[in-house]
Amino acid sequence: MLRNFLILALRNLRKNRLYSFLNIAGLAIGLAAGILVLLWVADEFRYNKFHTNLPNIHIILQNQTQGGVTYTFEALPGPLAAALRAEIPEVKRAFRFSWPGQNLLTSGEKSTYERGFYAEPDLFNVMTFPAIKGDPVAALQDAGSVVITERTAKKFFGDEDPIGKVLRHNNERDLKVAAVVRDVPPGSTLRFDVVLPFRIYEQMNTDWIGTWENNSMPTWVELQPGADLAALNRKLENFIQGKNPEAAAHIFAYPLDRFRLWGKFEGGKQSGGRIDMVIMLSIIGVFVLLIACINFMNLATARSEHRAREVGVRKVVGAQRSLIIGQFLSEALVMTFLALMLAMLLVKLALPAFNRFFEKSLALDFSNWQLWSVILLMGALTGIVAGSYPAFFLSSFQPVRVLKGAITGGKTGSLLRRGLVTFQFVISIFLIISTLVIYLQIKHTQSRPLGYDAENLIDIPARGSMSGQFEVLKNELIQIPGVESVSAASDNLIQYGSNTSGIQWPGKTDDQDFLITITQVGYDWTKTAGQKLVEGRDFSPEYGGDTMACLLNRTAVQRMGLKEPVVGTVIRHDTTMTVIGVVEDFVFNDPFAKPEPMVMYLHKGNMSHFFVRFRNDDNWRQSLAQIEKVVKANNPSYPFEFKFTKEEYQKNFDEMRSVGQLGNIFGGLAIFISCLGLFGLSAFVAERRKKEIGIRKVLGASVSGIWFFLSRDFLKPVLMAFILAVPLAGMAMQKLLDRFDYRIELSWWIFAVAGVVAVVVALFTVSFQGLKAAMFNPVKSLRSE
Repeated sequence: MLRNFLILALRNLRKNRLYSFLNIAGLAIGLAAGILVLLWVADEFRYNKFHTNLPNIHIILQNQTQGGVTYTFEALPGPLAAALRAEIPEVKRAFRFSWPGQNLLTSGEKSTYERGFYAEPDLFNVMTFPAIKGDPVAALQDAGSVVITERTAKKFFGDEDPIGKVLRHNNERDLKVAAVVRDVPPGSTLRFDVVLPFRIYEQMNTDWIGTWENNSMPTWVELQPGADLAALNRKLENFIQGKNPEAAAHIFAYPLDRFRLWGKFEGGKQSGGRIDMVIMLSIIGVFVLLIACINFMNLATARSEHRAREVGVRKVVGAQRSLIIGQFLSEALVMTFLALMLAMLLVKLALPAFNRFFEKSLALDFSNWQLWSVILLMGALTGIVAGSYPAFFLSSFQPVRVLKGAITGGKTGSLLRRGLVTFQFVISIFLIISTLVIYLQIKHTQSRPLGYDAENLIDIPARGSMSGQFEVLKNELIQIPGVESVSAASDNLIQYGSNTSGIQWPGKTDDQDFLITITQVGYDWTKTAGQKLVEGRDFSPEYGGDTMACLLNRTAVQRMGLKEPVVGTVIRHDTTMTVIGVVEDFVFNDPFAKPEPMVMYLHKGNMSHFFVRFRNDDNWRQSLAQIEKVVKANNPSYPFEFKFTKEEYQKNFDEMRSVGQLGNIFGGLAIFISCLGLFGLSAFVAERRKKEIGIRKVLGASVSGIWFFLSRDFLKPVLMAFILAVPLAGMAMQKLLDRFDYRIELSWWIFAVAGVVAVVVALFTVSFQGLKAAMFNPVKSLRSE
């Protein structure tokens, strides 16, 4: 039986090559899109799954309410980990670590920056980072040791045994390699190439690391098996207040297993996160695959007249309906699995470019039976969904009627096909509108006035002793032809991490207890950054040093309710400061949000970032080369690094740009598959109405008239799809835009462009068959008459 089904299915594929090609191509593209989405989603859900203790690993998070707004963050007091270990029975282990950063490692002539952090020994007891050589737990107990990954060991020592070898860290200390761990898997929240003993970090920060008032580091815990998380969080809620009664913090444990996808918090409560993008992408993938299935249904039912007599004869000679359904389903499954093989080839070819573009490490793992099981199940379900309606529809024909030439359900079948085409184009137009809106939102925000001049401004990270040599470097850099201004800051103009609610000003009320971003800058800051002064002046040594002065941004002035003139206002934060100037708001942290209030203080000590502004002329490369020469002369132990501020700002849009590009790809695939179906339908309609077209031509109909006559029937479902898609896309896109403070307004022309694109593409698709039919010789089509 199955053998006969297979033989008949293959025979029909060979007999109807155009029909087979269109169906297999459409299903292959739909399945390829589905497999790509499957790989993406599986990769997201696989994050951190390699940790054997994953169900018990939790991140300690902190809620703080300021000015009626609750913020959630990871930064916690230094003594917290030890207190949790000693006082909370549910906590089996706890460890602190510093924020990841670049660490300069040197061995002989080799010197490179490697990503890493300082961590307590329990990191390697809690997390699963298998050791290849040595004991990483014991290594982190020794302030003179270091743990490196296999890749780092290979980079510095080749095939030699790295244990006992010395690496110089940041040109400050020699550390002995005491352990080597396997390279961190791609799907890991914690990523590193080197881990340093936390005791070094403690020695570097003795002034604050033992206080409960300073929130500066993450703390992760491993809970006892079977611990009640809800009960634990009730204990933790006021735990910090017990140590520091003035603290407004409430901490809680959050599962690491959920942090990747459900890591967004609003008002102190979990509110989505990356899972939103995963769900959106999954829905798009399902819809693209559904469009391919609809193509199959449309083409199969459109060819019902060609298969009707076959069904009638089979029933007359005794075939049961179940056997006929099986025959048509087997044809659908054969085509689907041929399409599945083609889809896997397409995915294999597309994955390298896909991974590069979206910075992923997706792969078709032939050894992963779970993955292949899901892909085969996807193929089987696709074949059943695509072939079920045609199978039941064609098997329902009455043999007496079809053998007389009376095909039933013509009008009903035509309406169904139009409905399915309409559904296809609803999805396609929805995706076109979504892609347009995301593109325009990104473009709108990218062209947003920054509040500073990012052109020709470079940021030089201050490494090693360089941070304390600013004045020397500044005096040398300013002598370089083309260099216009030099300054320094504690932050990089793009991201600011420090804030406080402890600032006092005249007239401050209880409801003004909001967070204010604080930063430290050097002399000539506004000139170098290209910021506009609304009132007052910049920091300058000409005014007695300005050590007790500060700058505010415009939002800070408005939120504080300060009266003009603002210059001369006295505020207090640890010490008394006088406002000497107000700068125009500038964009930082979130480019889609309104600027937050900010206070800038003058700092003459060590700085993390040196900024240099140079002229935008034909000699800028020479100027940059001379800047490098000066920096290397003053800091010879470190490689020269610099970043263009404008390029760094553009990286803020990488994630949303990726979403937009995914929309482009899947929107394009949806339209292409829909057009394959339209092409096939137009071919069958033109074939069925060949004699009618011949008669019209004999009676004087023009080519353009016949083309319009054939095309308009296909444009009706496209226009109906536009009418249905516009309100759906409008509501969805408005909901998306409402998440941004700085956003575009939805305009009629966005929807009009999507409609015109859909109509033009559909018209172009059906025009080939329409013109071919219109130009066909009527003598040939009417010869049998």
